[in-house]
Parts: sequence; structure tokens; C-alpha cells
Amino acid sequence: EALLIPFYLGGEAVGTIWVVLHDESRRFDVEDLRVLTNLGKFAAAAYQAVLTLKSKRKADQEAEQTDADMQRFAFIVESSNDAIVSKSLDGTITSWNKGAEHVFGYTAEEIIGKPVLVLIPEDLHDEEPVILSRIRRGERIEHYETVRRRKDGTTFDISLTVSPVKGADGKITGASKVGRDIS
Repeated sequence: EALLIPFYLGGEAVGTIWVVLHDESRRFDVEDLRVLTNLGKFAAAAYQAVLTLKSKRKADQEAEQTDADMQRFAFIVESSNDAIVSKSLDGTITSWNKGAEHVFGYTAEEIIGKPVLVLIPEDLHDEEPVILSRIRRGERIEHYETVRRRKDGTTFDISLTVSPVKGADGKITGASKVGRDIS
């Protein structure tokens, strides 16, 4: 005699418990069915726990990989000789790498929170609203050659690439600028 008890996850059968009797003097009864049905429920819960642990382990590994990727990315940005700067949509500087310190002469502590216009000669201030308008439309500006101003007041030729920065919701939240001194 055989008793088969399927177990389910989310309404889908994922396994079966089989109990087979080879002794003709004994037959399964209602109590055997109750015990095995409960065992099926336990097996389903155990199976769900294993799947949850596997899923959590995978998520943890992906999070570790993401952290490693972010650290590697941060190292690349920080070690670049090019100025890599981000700004909000109102033109406020929000990040500043070592390359920007070298190119412009300001430390991150001195410049973050200041308007990007500090870096633009007065006669070129009209460039900034045009750049921000294009960024708001999601446009990328490639190898734009212009003039910028260092902390000491000297001006220099620079090639800029300006890209929109998007938040997790896909909305544009600012811009990143990569600048290379071409003087």
C-alpha cells in the first residue's frame, strides 16, 4: 500500500512525500494520513526556508559585489587626473575629485556647496543656463571646449563632457562634468 502527500509553495506542487507499506498485515488509516499531511506542511515550510536562505545568500553576494564595484568606481574617479565634478540642477557643486583639486586649485571642502559659476569667467556665465537646460532635457554634451577659472583667478582652456545624472526613479537630479585642461 502507498500513501503520497504532495507539498506546495504558492499553490504549486514542489515535491511529494511517499510512504510505502510492504507488509500486508497493516493498512494506512486516518491517523497516518493526518500525520503525513502535517509532515507535508512541514516539508513545504522547510523547503520555503531553504529557498529563502538561498535567496538571501544570493542577495548578500550581489550586495557585496555592488559594494566592491562602487569602491572600485570611487577609486577610479578619485585617482583620475581629469576633473570629475557633479552639480545639482540649480548649479550647486555636489562632488569634487582629486583631479578637480589639481585642475582648479580648490579642495573639495572649499568648493562643495558653492555655485559652479565660481569656476566660470564672468563673460561666460551665460553658458551655464544653456548647459543646465540641455541636461534637464536629458542631453549629453560631448567635448565642449571653453574657458574656466582657477582658484588663483587665472583662466585656462578646458574640454568638458557633461552628462545628466539620474536618481533611482530615473528622474534627472543633476549633472556630472568631466573636464580636461587643454591649455
